[in-house]
Amino acid sequence: MKSKTPSFKFVIMLFAIGLIHMNSPQLYSQKSNEYGSLSFNNAINVSGKQRMLTQKISKAYLYLLNNTNDAQAKRDLLSSQIVFEEQNRVLIQNCKFKETTSRLVKVNELWKSFKNLIDDQPNYDNAKKIIDTNTDLLKATNDVVVSIISESRNSIQNSQDGIEKSSTIEDILELESLINISGRQRMLAQRLAFYYYANRVELKNKNSSQMLSNVFHELDGAINKLLISKFNTPKIDEKIGLAFSKWNAIKKNTSKLTNQEFEEAEVYKMSNELTKVFNEITLLYERINI
Repeated sequence: MKSKTPSFKFVIMLFAIGLIHMNSPQLYSQKSNEYGSLSFNNAINVSGKQRMLTQKISKAYLYLLNNTNDAQAKRDLLSSQIVFEEQNRVLIQNCKFKETTSRLVKVNELWKSFKNLIDDQPNYDNAKKIIDTNTDLLKATNDVVVSIISESRNSIQNSQDGIEKSSTIEDILELESLINISGRQRMLAQRLAFYYYANRVELKNKNSSQMLSNVFHELDGAINKLLISKFNTPKIDEKIGLAFSKWNAIKKNTSKLTNQEFEEAEVYKMSNELTKVFNEITLLYERINI
């Protein structure tokens, strides 16, 4: 009797779902009932990852146009899709807020059309469509984050008696803002690489250069907001220092970025490394107890 070897896609799916549990240890925790079985901090972090994944998927697709045999990029493209769908399912399953649910449903609707593009073998026609539609999906995922933060604020205001005296509403909201800002940096690191590839002669449109510049300046400005936070622990300061180090390696070569002088593989690696550090920072903020 022949033994059946698991398909590559199935193995990637198991690996990707495992990553969700490793990177979000509170994802299915029953300790907080604020956002279903998730804490609001966890929900903000997870929904923020959805923004990043839209850009990571798009970046990998554009990268594979010229690097068709890159195994890491192929894994990133496949595993990110699986994680995106699983996390959106978890967010919907745990959501008890009408407005947020509506926004999550919109993400799913946009995702179906977007997925049809990225499921094909990478080609320039679809790449141009991805460049045109990418921002719509990103905006929809960002709207979910904003909605969850708003629901958290409403929850706090409606149950102030449940907040410990040592905590303040302002502290809770400030921490949630930090989780959002740090989480957004993950997305910007991926989006920077995405627009670097979108600036190729074969793909470039009238907005490409300006979009690359906008992402660069937004990413650069937000790092300073994290640096001065009163919630920073020695571990967070260490990670922020590492983020500055990696970012400065890019920043000191701004002309190479705008003039397409970096090797594509170098940009791909730098964006993933920067995303990893910001993900670690975001998770540390999420775990702070006020």
